[in-house]
Amino acid sequence: MRVLAAIRTNKWTEEEERLLTQLRAGFDGDVVVVFHDRDPQLALPLAAIDVNDDWVLRNRLPLVPDWGWRCGDYFYYALRAAWPDYDAYWLVEPDVHFTGDAKGFFGQFATATEDALGYQLGPFTQEIRFTRGLPGMTHYRAIFALTRFSGRALDRLFGLRQAMSASPVGFRDYPNDEVFVFSHVAAMQDLVWGKLEDHAPVWFEGVQFATDPDLLFDLVALESIPGRVLHPVRSRAAFKRSLGHRLAGTTGILLRMREAIDLLEADEIEEVAQIAADQIRGAITRLQSQREARRRRQARSGS
Repeated sequence: MRVLAAIRTNKWTEEEERLLTQLRAGFDGDVVVVFHDRDPQLALPLAAIDVNDDWVLRNRLPLVPDWGWRCGDYFYYALRAAWPDYDAYWLVEPDVHFTGDAKGFFGQFATATEDALGYQLGPFTQEIRFTRGLPGMTHYRAIFALTRFSGRALDRLFGLRQAMSASPVGFRDYPNDEVFVFSHVAAMQDLVWGKLEDHAPVWFEGVQFATDPDLLFDLVALESIPGRVLHPVRSRAAFKRSLGHRLAGTTGILLRMREAIDLLEADEIEEVAQIAADQIRGAITRLQSQREARRRRQARSGS
């Protein structure tokens, strides 16, 4: 079986470089990148396929405003079209981290024949806007950061996504990658799905592989057991960006105070922003102080 591994990204940083090194150890030369909106001036150290709005429109797929985040399966279809001579494809996001030789992980799947593999793949019973875009189906999902699909499954899924471009599903309820692909694969009698952890149970043992919280690479490198796979693991720069975005993400209340906010002057807006920044800084400082106090207590008890 010929298998290709691909990095899905919209940037090229130390996270991508680290993942590339790990994947090359597991796949020799069969590693590529599927890049969202790459800067034409950005040179890459491996073969790449570029995915952008033009690619989406050319391939008759719905141009959902946040497709680069929501529709990770689009990257699979681009991968399959660019390198069609493979039997199966891995798509790996840059915040996936292997604490040992990645070859040991991927070697667990050398004889795997499932058409779709994902972590904690199974029925999804919550009603969210993405499931509302697939009415009448039994919904399935898995964490999309690390998945594998057969070429024949991708061919079928690509056609189904294209068919949705003519459907009445609005952009808000347009299914995201994990709900769309795994629900459809589960519904196809001639396709087989499986769980990553069934093939490589030890690699997921005692570690976090989830959507959050973010893990700092510096800490993971110090504390992790070899032979594990974790997610999401961030470099220091990416961790800071993610933390800042998350802290700023609770701004929905502003809409309910719009009329009052409209009356504030520019210097008053700056004052509000400074108050918020001071509150956040204080909360982080308290956490650090508590950590230092714990360390001192541990040092005294160990002496």
